Amino acid sequence: MNSAIQNLLHKWVTRIIDKENLEKKLASGQKLVVKLGIDPVASKIHIGHMIPFMKLRQFQEMGHTAVLLFGDATAQVGDTSDKDAERPMLTREETEAHARAFLEKFSRIIDISKLEIYYNSEWLDKVNFAGVGELAKNFSVAEMLDRDTFSKRYKEWKRISLQEFLYPIMQGYDSVAIAKKYWACDVELGGNDQYFNLLAGRTLMHAFGLPKQDIMTTELLIGTDGEKMSKSKPNCILIDDTPFDMYQKLINVRDDLILHYYELATDMTLEQVAEVKKRLESGEHPNKLKEELAQYIITMYHGKPYDANDKNNVEVFSLRDWIVPWMPTTWIPIAQLLVHMWFCWTMWDARNALSGGSVRVDGLVVSDAKFMIRPEGKEYILIEMGKKKAKRVSL
Repeated sequence: MNSAIQNLLHKWVTRIIDKENLEKKLASGQKLVVKLGIDPVASKIHIGHMIPFMKLRQFQEMGHTAVLLFGDATAQVGDTSDKDAERPMLTREETEAHARAFLEKFSRIIDISKLEIYYNSEWLDKVNFAGVGELAKNFSVAEMLDRDTFSKRYKEWKRISLQEFLYPIMQGYDSVAIAKKYWACDVELGGNDQYFNLLAGRTLMHAFGLPKQDIMTTELLIGTDGEKMSKSKPNCILIDDTPFDMYQKLINVRDDLILHYYELATDMTLEQVAEVKKRLESGEHPNKLKEELAQYIITMYHGKPYDANDKNNVEVFSLRDWIVPWMPTTWIPIAQLLVHMWFCWTMWDARNALSGGSVRVDGLVVSDAKFMIRPEGKEYILIEMGKKKAKRVSL
């Protein structure tokens, strides 16, 4: 089996059903229909979310039909695969706006001009109550409660709505709809947390007399601190982060996670990752490997490596978001600004940083805590503290 197929079957992959069937199809040269669905429930996406997209790109580059399905209908219900409570309902307008924003982000990783793009409202909006009953009869309550998140909540007497039971059925029906369009839906991709939903697709395809899709689940990226990556925590790297912010987060990844990030957060081949592993095991300094990792990932999402001298890479902090009733927003004491920008935790920390000479405003050292920042008349003022913190302040 050639190296391209080996990478396809193993890079980022945790489980394949039916692996033997998929291997035969790939080895035969058969062109497959490969589906990846995503619910546009929020506008923020972190680099861990991009793992199944990199897998979809692998299939795309090998000449297979890559189908991207936006779950604008399922997003209104909400998938609780990785949650311990119900998700809030979204409007169709919200899901459509998120989907449009997602496409711009995905274009950094995958050629969207060669994607087959669908919205599952196209068929789910047409399913009436009788149709829901026909789909639901293929699943039992016991099967639903066997799902990890449902089982846990049930034992803890936490509410589980009947609507949540419908979610995997709706996602499963997506595979039926795609198979009817292409006469096949050969493979569906998803993260580890989507395993139950992907199996639902196989169940419904069998019920409709269609060949069952193979499913491929991918790894979940751990946060930079070793905990679960969360968009609400500092351990998260958003693909919209500036090169500066990406760089700072990646060079501070825990040493024991270096190989994890090379394996999951980059599009390196298995062979390339193996070379990194050898370097790590031979005693090469972790900081050098983290530097290379940071630049590799930044180039993936921004098209070029991070340049510390390019201040346009630094995040913009808008004073318009900070309204102080007792003070004109065009005049801000530097010490207070350092605290509000999270450069310092307290005013005491800010004064110490200033007196220590580590704070610079437009390149000039400022030591007076009462120094007033006035960005009026300028596009922005550059505030730096030490070597790792910098933001552009703008009105």
